[in-house]
Amino acid sequence: MLKENEIQGAIRNRSQTLLLLMLAGLMLALCLWRADAGPIIDGLPFKDSDDIMRLLQVQRWLETGDWLDLSQPRLNPPTGVVMHWSRLPDLPLAAVIWLSEPLLGAEHAALLAAWLVPPLLGVAFFAAFVWAAVPLTGRAGRPYAGLMVLALSIPSAAFAAGRIDHHGWQLLLATLGAGALLRLQVNSLRMSGSTRTLLAGGVGLAGALGLWIGAEAIPPVAFAAAVLALGWLRHGHRGALAMFWYGLALSLASLLILPLALPLQSLWSLAPAASACDAFSWVSLGLAATVLLFALGALLAERRLPAANPLSRATAVILIALPLLGLLYTLFPHCAGGPYSGLTPTVEQLITRISEAQSLSILLQTRPATAAQYAVLPLFGWLLCATWLMRAAVGRPLNLRSARRLRLDPGPDLLQEPILALMLLITGGLLLQFWQLRGSALAHLYAGLACAAWAAAVGARIRPSQPLSLRLLRRAGPVVLVGLLPILSGLAVSQTVEMAQTAIKNQAKGLESGDQADCDLLAVAERLNQPDLIANGPLLIAAPINLGAPLLWLTPHDVLSAPYHRNAQGIEDAQQSFFADAAKARALVEQRGIDLMLICPHDPVATHERRDAVTLFYDQLRAGDTPDWLTALPFAGEARLLVPQADVTTQR
Repeated sequence: MLKENEIQGAIRNRSQTLLLLMLAGLMLALCLWRADAGPIIDGLPFKDSDDIMRLLQVQRWLETGDWLDLSQPRLNPPTGVVMHWSRLPDLPLAAVIWLSEPLLGAEHAALLAAWLVPPLLGVAFFAAFVWAAVPLTGRAGRPYAGLMVLALSIPSAAFAAGRIDHHGWQLLLATLGAGALLRLQVNSLRMSGSTRTLLAGGVGLAGALGLWIGAEAIPPVAFAAAVLALGWLRHGHRGALAMFWYGLALSLASLLILPLALPLQSLWSLAPAASACDAFSWVSLGLAATVLLFALGALLAERRLPAANPLSRATAVILIALPLLGLLYTLFPHCAGGPYSGLTPTVEQLITRISEAQSLSILLQTRPATAAQYAVLPLFGWLLCATWLMRAAVGRPLNLRSARRLRLDPGPDLLQEPILALMLLITGGLLLQFWQLRGSALAHLYAGLACAAWAAAVGARIRPSQPLSLRLLRRAGPVVLVGLLPILSGLAVSQTVEMAQTAIKNQAKGLESGDQADCDLLAVAERLNQPDLIANGPLLIAAPINLGAPLLWLTPHDVLSAPYHRNAQGIEDAQQSFFADAAKARALVEQRGIDLMLICPHDPVATHERRDAVTLFYDQLRAGDTPDWLTALPFAGEARLLVPQADVTTQR
C-alpha cells in the first residue's frame, strides 16, 4: 500500500512538473508576443527611452571594455552624461551580443539581445513566483501559482521582449526576497537555526543586489526590515536574530558590491559618485548598515529588558530607530528629498510628468478608471489576507496548504505568520503607489502571492464527484477573476463618471505622460543618415526630450537632451532653445553649437510647455515661420529639420 502511494505521488509530481514547464513556455510566448505592444520606434521592440539607452550602454561597454565607465558621451556633448545605472542588468545582454555578433553583425546582435533576454528573465520570474508562493499554496498548489503569474499583467509587462530596462530585474529580486521572507515566517519558532540563517541571508542578498541595480529596491529592503522587526516584537530573541542575519547579509553584500559599482579612487574621496542618492554608493551601504545596527540594538535590548514583551519591545524600536535615522540624515543630508533631490526646477518638472513618476492620488483625480486598475488588485490581496487573519482569530481554519517540502506540520496557526508578513508587504506596496506609480508592479507582485494562495485553496476543494462545470470553475475561476479584475474595475469606474469629461482628461494627461511624439522617426533618421549630413562627423541635434534616445540609436549623431535627471544641463539648454523667445533661442543655439533643430508638431512636452499669452519659439517654428538665421532642410514628413544658416556640411 505504501509503495502504491509512493508511485501515485511520483506520477502526480511528474504531471505537475510537466504542467509547470508548459506554463513557463506560455510565459515565454506571451513575453515574445508583447514585443509589438507600444514600441517607441515602429518595427523595433523598444518600449521607451530607457530600453534604448540600456542597449547603447552595453554596446559602449563592449567597445571600451571599461566596466566602471557608465558615461554616454553622445548625450549632451562634449561633457557627456554619467548614467546612474549599474552593470548587473548589462551582463546577459553583453553575453548575447558578444556570442552572436560574429554571425549576425553588431546591430542584429544587439536586437537579438533585446528580443531574447527579457522573455528569458520572464521565465526566471515565473519560476521565482511559483517558488515564493509555495509556503502558502503547498507543493500541490504550484500550478495555481504558475497560472496566477500569467494573470498579473502589470508585473509581467516588465518582461516583454525589448523591455531591457532594470525593472524586470528589480521584480525578480523582490520575488526571491519575498519567497525567502515567507519561508522564514512559516513555523519560524520551530525552524532550525541554520535554515533561519540561510533564509534571512537570502533576503539580505536579494536586497543588496536590488540596491546595486537602483534606488527602486529601497522599498523592498525597507518592507523586509519591517516584517522582521514585527517578528522581533512577536517572538523576541528568535525574531531579533533573524533580523540580525538579514542586516548582516545586506551589509556584507553591499560592501562587496561597492568596488564593483564605483572606481576605487571615488571610494576614498569626496567625489559626488561616492555619495550619490540615485545610484549605488556609500549611501546604499549606509542604509544596509542602519538595518544591521538596528538588529544589533534589538539583540542587546533582549538581553537588557527585564521583562521583554511586545510593548517594551515597541518602545525599544523607537529608542533604537530614531538615533539611527538621525545619524543617517547627518551623514547624507542631501538625500533627504529622495533619489532625485537637488534637481533644477526645469528638470524636476519634466521628470515628474513621466507617467510612472506620478502618484495614485493624482491619477484618482484625473483618470479614476486607470487609477482603479492600478489599485484594485492590491486591495483585493489585502482583503484576502485580512479575511484569513480574522478567520484564524476566531479559530476557524484558513483552508490553505502549508509547504510539505519544508517538512512542517500543517495547521491554521502555522500560516498566520506568513499571511501577516504578506499583508504588511501588500500594505507597503499600496502606500508606495501613492508616492509613485512605478511601485505598482511591486504591489501587484505581493498581491499576486495572496491570490495564488486563494486559488490553491479553492482548487483544493475539488472532488472527483463534483460536476465538471464546478471543477473547471474552481480551477480556473480565481485566475480568470484576477486577470479581469483590473479591467472590470476600470470599466465600472468609467461608467460612474461623465464620459466626455473623462475623455478630455485622458487626452490631456496623455499629452503629459512622456509618450512618443507623432514624428515618423524612421523617415527622420533616413534623412539624417544621408551623406550630406554625416560626411563631416556627427551633428549636435536639439530635439524634443523624448526623441533623444531614439535618435542616438537610429543615427550616428549626438543629441542635446534625453529624459534622464543627470542630463540636467542638456535638458535646460534644450528647453531654452525651444520654449523661450526667438532671441534667447538663437543665443543658446550659437553658444552650444547646435547643428540641427528637430521640430515635431504635436510633441507632448511642447504641448505642455505652452503658456497663455506667451509666444514660444517652438510655436513659431511649428507654424512654418522660419527666422532668417535658420534654414529648413527639404523633408516630406510632418517633422521640420532646421539648421543654422552656415552650410551644414562644413560645420563641426
